[in-house]
Amino acid sequence: MGETNLNDGRKLKRVLGFAPAYGAAVGLVVSGTAMFSVGNVGAISGNATFIAAAIALVPMMAAAFAYGELTAMLPGGGMISDYTMPALGRFWSTFALLSGYVLLIACDGGTQLVMGGLSMESLVGIPQPVVTLALLAIILLINVFGVEFYGRAEAIVTITMMIVFAALAVAGFAGAGEPFGADASIGGGLGLLPTGGIGAVMGSVGVAIWFFIGFEFACPMAEENLKPYRNIPYGLIVGLITIYAIDIIFVFAAVRYTPLEVMGTSAIPHVEAARGMLGFAGGIIMSILTIAASFTTANAYCAALPRMLYGMSREHLVPLIFGKIHPKYRTPIPGLIFTAILILLTVVYITINGANVDLVLTFIMTACITWMISYAIAMIDVLVLRKKYPDFPRLWRAPAAWITLPIGILGVGYAIYTLPDYWLYAGVCMAVVAVYSIIWMKTHKIKIMGKMPIEDLAKDIRERSEYLPVWDEAVAEWLESRKAV
Repeated sequence: MGETNLNDGRKLKRVLGFAPAYGAAVGLVVSGTAMFSVGNVGAISGNATFIAAAIALVPMMAAAFAYGELTAMLPGGGMISDYTMPALGRFWSTFALLSGYVLLIACDGGTQLVMGGLSMESLVGIPQPVVTLALLAIILLINVFGVEFYGRAEAIVTITMMIVFAALAVAGFAGAGEPFGADASIGGGLGLLPTGGIGAVMGSVGVAIWFFIGFEFACPMAEENLKPYRNIPYGLIVGLITIYAIDIIFVFAAVRYTPLEVMGTSAIPHVEAARGMLGFAGGIIMSILTIAASFTTANAYCAALPRMLYGMSREHLVPLIFGKIHPKYRTPIPGLIFTAILILLTVVYITINGANVDLVLTFIMTACITWMISYAIAMIDVLVLRKKYPDFPRLWRAPAAWITLPIGILGVGYAIYTLPDYWLYAGVCMAVVAVYSIIWMKTHKIKIMGKMPIEDLAKDIRERSEYLPVWDEAVAEWLESRKAV
């Protein structure tokens, strides 16, 4: 099953450090739809957005703890599928990845590129489809020619984008745009709570989840990180804290200069807010930022999903072709092509239907629900593996896991509870994934609820990936101790 037949011993290169891990962690959450949700929640919750965002941050931080520990245990490209296999079995492993990520990437990936294209069209008049397809082509080239190119591009563009977004938020909050034609402050009389009171704030928690969702896209690059057991957990945590701080500063400035009804009815509330804070220049900067965000988001998708499929193919849970890597560039080309096709189909569909924002958001929030369920599965994985394999090497551990992770699971449940309009769509999508998974496993004579021993998975990761100091030695010692028992 192997690596040798597919790749003749070639392995993904271990070249990345903390910056690419941090870039991947924030590359998805600093996206067009994330910035849209910031403006949308600001319109609902006003100055109390920091409360809704803080509540949403609780389950997201718990999920970051879970992914940090799981990556430190099993630093393989399969990510959620690798983690779930020894904990809950093959069915839940396949379900978590396909329902949580394939649907999301198909919906949101295309949406992001369309938003980037629309922003460019509004700036210079180049038609949206031309810009969108050009962005997709550039991203494909970056990912084809190697993860090192991806790591450099993602880290540089994302961190630059974060700095610009932060500067925009701080400048707006400080009133720097008023001398240059920005709107006069209108939010001085707003109280802490919005018109709808605390109920409106609590009801916006589900949408506020979108501020942070996607941070774990650093994890599938564990096989290419020099110290994944340190760089990835801290990249996830620092990324979430960074996002919270910058988004809250932006919202405080937005509600100070932009009428809440304008942000609540606009398809681009973040651009309206930037225009209100800093005038015409603010609108231009935010439009450019949206284009950059579409690039980093699609880039993160095209880096992550192929590596998840690469890991799953090793266990015959998806076609074996996804386990093949390019002989020269050592990148998972079949998975990359599949991901690009998913994104392209969504781009074409949205473009043909006139980039209907309501339709797009329906897809996004549906995917958000299924994605949050995959977060809950990851947290359950940690608790199950702690019980089942208490002595397996954990070079990074989730703090107070038996307290923080159940709280995180409850938080995910509450966030889903606040999105009742999308329950039916999410249920249908998950049912389709469940039926597919059962048919695939039955057809290929795979035990549906069968679990893979963690020692087999650890051996497989060691065989298929380049040598990882400390982890390799710790796992080798643990495997020897298992033989002695």
